[in-house]
Amino acid sequence: MITLEKTLAAKPVALKTRLSRLFSFYAVVQVLAIYAVLSPILGMQIYNRLLFIPSPGHNTDSIKDVFTKIESATHSKFSKRTIISGTNAKLDAWYFEKKDVPKLFIISHGNGGSIANRIPLIPDLLFAGGSVLMYDYQGYGFSTGEPSVAALKQDGLAAYDYARNVLHYEPKDIILYGESLGSGVTTYIAENRPVAGIVIQSGFSSLSRAAQDRLLWLRVYPKIAFKDVEFDNEAYLRGKHAPLLWVHGEIDQTLPITHAEETIAAATEPKKLVVFKGAGHNDIPLLNPKLFATTIGDFVRTLP
Repeated sequence: MITLEKTLAAKPVALKTRLSRLFSFYAVVQVLAIYAVLSPILGMQIYNRLLFIPSPGHNTDSIKDVFTKIESATHSKFSKRTIISGTNAKLDAWYFEKKDVPKLFIISHGNGGSIANRIPLIPDLLFAGGSVLMYDYQGYGFSTGEPSVAALKQDGLAAYDYARNVLHYEPKDIILYGESLGSGVTTYIAENRPVAGIVIQSGFSSLSRAAQDRLLWLRVYPKIAFKDVEFDNEAYLRGKHAPLLWVHGEIDQTLPITHAEETIAAATEPKKLVVFKGAGHNDIPLLNPKLFATTIGDFVRTLP
């Protein structure tokens, strides 16, 4: 026989069990919601804000004297250019032309700052044997639009097509130069357009791995979660590619040297890795300008 006392005692126990299950269910739902919101695909705005750190437009007049000195020292001519990308975004670009050389470097820069922060790179590449076209991604400097991985892919192809259709360079004379994040833009261009050579400075094996190295919470996501926001240098370089030169700082803390070593090991020929002793992520061209210019120049001279 079930007594009234036993029945009344059973009700609080049953209610406690149901409440515990309910809270457990909502806890799981909450965790899944956070997981989804922070994923690179669904949490695109968060991912983009962490990845892209653009600087506003620079004052060209304030650096006009620097341009004049570069022109004089390298026998080049500067002109400001506008490149149309994607859905009518306008990319701010600089073109330093050397009439006595056939080659052209197209520079795709890193995730921070703008082309104004890469001025020291210009004379080194001019001395190395090529004219220089450098551009700001959408949302960087004076460029319109908003940065995203998809936008950067559009921007890279637009810069290449500008070099071909407006500046009239042949594919055999175009050398892609990618710095850090720009290494991914560079390999994306090379995958979709013919080029003479590829130079990567302080690059990554893949953007997803670089992001997971810096943001530990991204490690809980499988590679498929990065499908639409990925640059995979290693995957591309495992196949057929133009001659490759990879320069990397020995003590790079942002993208450790392992990114370079592992990608070069996986890449097919022709390839070359040059490690700059004592250099970090951003100071390779500054630490030893002569060695840097010689390294790039030697590479250019090996190209057809």
